[in-house]
Amino acid sequence: MKHLVSIVAFCFAASVPAAHAAYVGGTSYQDFATDSPFAGADFSGGYFYLENFEDAALDTPGVSASAGNVASLSGFSGAIIDSVDEDDGSVDGQCVGCDSWFYSSGPTGITFTFNEAVLGALPTHAGIVWTDGANDIQFEAFDADGDSLGVFGPFMNAGPGVADQDVVEDTFLGVIAATGVSAFHVFSGSAGIEVDHLQYGLANLDGVSDVPVPAALPLFLAGLAGLGAARRRKKRV
Repeated sequence: MKHLVSIVAFCFAASVPAAHAAYVGGTSYQDFATDSPFAGADFSGGYFYLENFEDAALDTPGVSASAGNVASLSGFSGAIIDSVDEDDGSVDGQCVGCDSWFYSSGPTGITFTFNEAVLGALPTHAGIVWTDGANDIQFEAFDADGDSLGVFGPFMNAGPGVADQDVVEDTFLGVIAATGVSAFHVFSGSAGIEVDHLQYGLANLDGVSDVPVPAALPLFLAGLAGLGAARRRKKRV
């Protein structure tokens, strides 16, 4: 289902320079407004899309999935479909009659790729919610040049079983990159994976010099290490 959202504020608990990318999340998620790290960002003048798959399709603009399908078209129904809690209109520990995105191979995983030509510009914010799977989950994002920003995780939050609608393992995984996100890959162990609430947007970063931590810190430190190595090489010349 297509949702274009305009949200007005940009909040930070701590910071690193905006030129660096930041992984955000690894946290419990039951509804967008309360649990998404993107809910306070300023997308005015840009765009923001939240795909909840409740129309049994991936039809938000400028994004494609490498594998999988909506769960209701993958042979599942009833309690075996594990959607984000809020998608039935209430936050009560389960989502009845809802939908999600499923793929049978966790090790292969799913890559969501963004089309710059369609969107006008790559998103600065991109993420998704893992809702079900028997194994730990990992998340890898790619910058505007297609280079990996590293792997976020693993997160070992598997719930009591796959034939349920529990919210125990519902975990947000996302990235913020001022220069744009071209794609992200979500993957796990041997079992299938189920995800929901694909969300991405181009935020207004004018005058903003920071991106969130603590998820940003490993990337920032890695950048500093690389800078130090480059300086040492330069001094040897």
